[in-house]
Amino acid sequence: KEQIVIESFTATNIAELCRKYGVAVAQFHRWKKRVLEDGRKGLGE
Repeated sequence: KEQIVIESFTATNIAELCRKYGVAVAQFHRWKKRVLEDGRKGLGE
């Protein structure tokens, strides 16, 4: 989770990044929102 969010800050194509990691775009956006709101602890289950 952490790696895809980190890479997203420099990625030009989020859909391609999500395909690379096998993650749905909607799921990625939930993870990124949590990181922006709560930092790394936002990625905890």
